[in-house]
Amino acid sequence: MSYDFELATSSTFRDNSIVWSANALKTPFAAVPLALPWTTGHPYSLFARVRAHMLRSTTSWSTGFGFNVTWSEIPAQLSAPNGLLRWTSVDGASEYQVRESGGSPGFGSWVKNAYVATNVSDMRDWFTFHQSSAWVGTAYWRVRAMRAAYGTLQNGQPRVSYGPWSPLFQSHATPPSAAELTPGDTASDVIGTVSNPAVHKIMPGFSWSGSASGGLPYELYRVYVFSDNDCVEPVLTGSIVGSPAWVPRLNGPLALPQSAEDVIKARSSILGEGSQGNDYDYSRAQVATSETATTDSSSSTSRLDLWDRDWPSGAYYWTVVPVRWQINPLLDDVFEYQDTQAPQDACAAGRIARFGRASEAVPTGGKDAFVTGLSVAGKMTSAAASRSPRVYGSSTLVTWTPALGADEYEVQWSHARYPFTKVGGSITSTTSAALSLKPGSWYYRVRGINTGLPSGVQGMAWSSVRKIRIAKPTFRVSK
Repeated sequence: MSYDFELATSSTFRDNSIVWSANALKTPFAAVPLALPWTTGHPYSLFARVRAHMLRSTTSWSTGFGFNVTWSEIPAQLSAPNGLLRWTSVDGASEYQVRESGGSPGFGSWVKNAYVATNVSDMRDWFTFHQSSAWVGTAYWRVRAMRAAYGTLQNGQPRVSYGPWSPLFQSHATPPSAAELTPGDTASDVIGTVSNPAVHKIMPGFSWSGSASGGLPYELYRVYVFSDNDCVEPVLTGSIVGSPAWVPRLNGPLALPQSAEDVIKARSSILGEGSQGNDYDYSRAQVATSETATTDSSSSTSRLDLWDRDWPSGAYYWTVVPVRWQINPLLDDVFEYQDTQAPQDACAAGRIARFGRASEAVPTGGKDAFVTGLSVAGKMTSAAASRSPRVYGSSTLVTWTPALGADEYEVQWSHARYPFTKVGGSITSTTSAALSLKPGSWYYRVRGINTGLPSGVQGMAWSSVRKIRIAKPTFRVSK
C-alpha cells in the first residue's frame, strides 16, 4: 500500500542519526530533497532502510543499505596568469578554501585563508603594499573544496562539509613592471586573452600588467566590469588590491590601512579582511565594492557572479584603474582611497578587454542520467534518459549529472518537446527528482540555479529536452 523510508548516519537508525525520512510513499523509490554533506565511513557513513505497509500489516525494516557521499576528485594545480592561483574544479563543490602561505613550504612565515566560489583566487595578500620580489617571488598554497548541505538535515548535522586538502602547490609571481597598466587574461575553466577572448562557464579572475597610468606609478588597483563597451554601465566593482589580478572573495575585501602609520606597518605585514574605509571613485562617489555583498564564508549560500550573455554578440567589458591613498586636507586631513581615473576614460584610451559568461547546461543524457520506475510487468527498472524510456505508475524518478557552478536545480515538464510549455515544475538541492505524471508522453528539462545572482534571475542554461513515456494500466481477465 505504501512505504516508509529512513536515511541515517548510523546503521542502528537511532533517532539522533536520522538525516531524512518519509512516510506513506506510494512508490518504491524516493528523491531525497537535500544536498547531502560529503561524508565517508569504514566502510560506509550513510545508511538507508525501508518498510512496507500491507493491507492489514506492516513488514519489518529492511537491512540497512550503506553508501558514502564523496568528492569526485582532489583539486589539481592549473597554469594561471601572473597574480592568480588556479585549480581543477570539483563536482558538487559550493565554494573553495585556499590556504595561503609565504616563506617556507611548512607554512613557517604566515598563513591566511581565502574563500572563493570559482576555481581561481588572486594573490592580493602577497602583493598589497609590498610588491618586491622578496614578498611575491614564490607562493605556497593548497586548496580544498567545500560543500553546503542545502536544506535542513533532520538531525541537525553541520551543513558545511569539506573535501580533502590538495597537495602543497608552489607558484611564482612577478612584481609589476613600471609600464602602463594593460588588461591581460581572464581565467576560470578556460583562459581568455585580449586578442582571443573566452566565454567562461563560471566566474573568471582578471589579470593585468604594468603599474603606471599617465607615466605615474601606482601600487593599488581596482577592476570594473561593464555591460557595454563604452564602460558606463557597471555590473561588478572590484575591491582595492595591490596584486596584478583580482577575483571576488566570499570573505570580503582587505582591511586597508586607515592612516599613514598603518601604511608603514602594512609594508611588513599581511592584511586581514574588513573595511576599505573611506573609498571613493573618480567622481568622489563612495564605492560599494561587490565583494562586500558576502562576508560570511561559512554560509556557502551566496557568491559573486555575472549573468549569462549570448556570446559572441553579447559580452562583458572590463578595465583596471589605479587607486591612490591620500590625506585629504579639504576634509580635516581624512585618510582615504580614491580612483585616479574614470573607468570610462580608461576604456576610451584603449585599456579595455572583452570576455563572455555562459553557464553550463545540465547534462541530462550522460552516463549518470537515468529514468527509474516500474516496468509494465511491475518490476523496478532504470534506463538511460537518452533512450526515452517507458515506465508505469504515477511517479517517475529522473537523475542528471551536476552542472559546473550550480547550487540547486529546477526541473520542468511539458506535454510537448516544442514549444516547451511548462505544465509543472519543482526545485531541488540534489541531482534527482520524482515526477508525478499521468499516462502519456512527457518531456522534461533541467537547469542549474546560481544563488550568487539576484533573486529571480538565478537560472542557468537549460538542458536538452528528454522524453518519458508513461504506460497506461493493463488488465487481463481469466477464469
